[in-house]
Formats: sequence, structure tokens, C-alpha cells
Amino acid sequence: MQANLSFGLGENSDEIMRKSAVPIRKSTVSTALMYDASRIATGVEPVFEFKDDRYGVLFPQATSIEFMSDSEEGARVRNIEVTFKVPGPPHDIKDQAALSAYDDAIYRYVMDVIARINRAGWKRFIAADSPRLSGLDTYVFDAPVSGQKYSPPPGIDYADPTYPLTLEQWTHLRAGGTVIWSWHVDNMFIDLQYTKDFRAADAPLVVGDQLSATIRTDETWLDAFGKDGDVTPDALRARYRSALPEMLATRRKAETMARAQGATILDHWNEAVISGVPVHQ
Repeated sequence: MQANLSFGLGENSDEIMRKSAVPIRKSTVSTALMYDASRIATGVEPVFEFKDDRYGVLFPQATSIEFMSDSEEGARVRNIEVTFKVPGPPHDIKDQAALSAYDDAIYRYVMDVIARINRAGWKRFIAADSPRLSGLDTYVFDAPVSGQKYSPPPGIDYADPTYPLTLEQWTHLRAGGTVIWSWHVDNMFIDLQYTKDFRAADAPLVVGDQLSATIRTDETWLDAFGKDGDVTPDALRARYRSALPEMLATRRKAETMARAQGATILDHWNEAVISGVPVHQ
């Protein structure tokens, strides 16, 4: 499919809207500028291409593309949210043949999106407070899976995008669970989030599985370290730098427990430098 909406982080958001081949709705809250190119807002399901000289990615069709900037920062795009048009679920969740076909279609769709990002040269990201696990050890399954030595505690699975799950493994991901694959290159992040429906036979409504991507700058990722309204880049970097010792202590504790249960730890992991702040073990 050819892209009909193409832009990257740092571009002027109003220029994107002016040149876009698809309709975009704009709204503002204080200095925040928000742009909506979704099926609900415009009636169009766009095909988005993330533009970058080295790490551009053409994504499959979406139901929604939303992006934001800040007028105090020259209206440069700092965050992009993509909700993908994944295959629809079967009408009858008790139809096992239809459910198997649906699992197969979703599996191929998600693996294709992961492969597109990997092929574009993006590198896996592991946060400083997360254990440096790899492969099957980064997933939680609802049944034993051959080859898995360790299962993380229940919660969001921060999974390894370089490990190709098989369809059989995929079907055993937890119903209702969320998996996030993360990448980082050149002051940019991508988080790909998959949520599996509960597959409950007695559910009044079959929602279906969901897949979305968040693409953002280092500075936007550092917003989590904002405090008391002071969200200047220097303040965010300083708070991240000062938080690193505690984050690394959290990681060491988790890795000690995981190693004791058979997990392999990536001791020589190449840590991401975020907004110029290195991670020192």
C-alpha cells in the first residue's frame, strides 16, 4: 500500500496538515497542538510512512494517526500515535476454526510490523530499570512453551523484538495480556503495543486484538521525569540522570531473581544514550 500521510519527528505540524493528502483535524490546549487523522474524525483510514533519512518505516493501514507538537517549541512534532487496522475477530468466538484463522492472521500482521521496524535499522531498547532478558524469557504464556527457561512476573511483557515467535508460541500469549516491543535510535523511540482480547466465550462483545505504535523524541520520553511544572530539557535530563542509580538497583534485583530461576542475562548489553545521558552500570 502506498502512503498517503508521510512525515517525521521534528517537522512543523501545521505544514504537515497543509500539505497532507488526507484530512487532519487540529485542536489546541494551551500551547499543545494536537492533530487527528483518524477514521472517526475524518472518515479516512490513512497509510502512514514515518519519514527519516536513515530509519524511515512504511507502516500498514491505520484506523487512526494522531500527532502532537508544542507552539513554544516551534510546533515541531514530538509524538506520533498510530492505531493499526488489524484483522477483525470472528463473530462467533466459539468457532474454533475461525478463531484459529484469526490467530494466524493477527500473528502474521504483528510479525510483519515488527519486521518492518527491524529492517529499518531500529535497535531494541531496554530501560535502565528493566532486566536485560532475551528471547522467550521476555514473554508470559498461559501454558508451558518449549525452550522457555524463565517466565517474567505477570504484568506488561517488555518483549524482545529480535526473537521471532512461532505461531504455536503466539497462540499461548496470555488472554487479556499486553506485550510491548521497544526500539531506540538517534534520539527517537518506537513502542509497539499489542493487547490480546480475552477470548471469553460468554463475552457480550468481541472487541478483538489491538495493535498500536507510539513514536516519540527522547525529550518526550523524558516527560515522565517532569516535576512541579519544570519540564525544560535540562531539568528532565538532570532528573533522569539522578534517577539512574535507583533504576539500575531495581534492575539488579530483578536480574538476580531471574538468573536464580534459570534466565540468561545480557550482561554486555549496549545501553541507549537518551538525550545525551549515558547509563553507567
